Amino acid sequence: MMRPTCVAGLLTALIGLSGCTSLSKIGQVVMDPSLPVGPPGEHPTQVAFSINASPTLNGNPNSLEVAPEPGPVVEPSPYAVSLSAGDPYVLTEKVGTLFEYLQEQFPAMSPVDSPVDDGEDPARSPMEESTPGSYDDPTVVLTLPRTTTVAAEPVATPMAVKILQLRDDSLLRNSVYELLDKDPAEALRSTYIRDDDYLLRPGQFKFIPFAPIEAETRFVAVIADYRNQENATWSQVLRIPPRGHQIILSVLLNDTQLLLKEED
Repeated sequence: MMRPTCVAGLLTALIGLSGCTSLSKIGQVVMDPSLPVGPPGEHPTQVAFSINASPTLNGNPNSLEVAPEPGPVVEPSPYAVSLSAGDPYVLTEKVGTLFEYLQEQFPAMSPVDSPVDDGEDPARSPMEESTPGSYDDPTVVLTLPRTTTVAAEPVATPMAVKILQLRDDSLLRNSVYELLDKDPAEALRSTYIRDDDYLLRPGQFKFIPFAPIEAETRFVAVIADYRNQENATWSQVLRIPPRGHQIILSVLLNDTQLLLKEED
């Protein structure tokens, strides 16, 4: 039979142990006021986000690049000449060098020496008639390289993302992006609780750590600033239990669609 003194000692030890546990918990709460108090089922739900952005995200169709347009092809000819230079002075120097070379290789025909008869003009080398001061030659084509603006592949650009906590999703589902982006509290009125903004680069992965949701939050929504809002799914919303859960939400930013789902 257990003695009364032993029973009393055991009860004292148990009470002291429970008291130490309570004091330890109180100390933790004092050090970190955000620490939840009570059973796990009564703690606010914690939500984390895993965001993946497409490498071709938010393509800009107005991006252009300047490409040279191929000039006319000169048909092969024994007298064809092609000159190019980075500035007009170098081009002038090349033309002068070419002219000197042609003069050396093909000197102009001088008048033919022959007895001059009275009343007759001296014989001269045959020359084509041309208008004085005219340097046009129909067989010579001088052109400058032309450039043209051609459409390039769309360039991926960063995208703004907003995560919202709501009491209800009805106003969100019937709103437009411009109003939600400018002033979500005014657009969503009493259903609005809070929002957080992020900017995702094309191909970027971002993980937002666990954080407790607000006490009145019942829905979590994500909206994204797609360049073409009319042809894109730019908003998604999910119902969230307010207490007792840890949830990771996956956000996929595709080229024309935003996907929001709970990870397993």
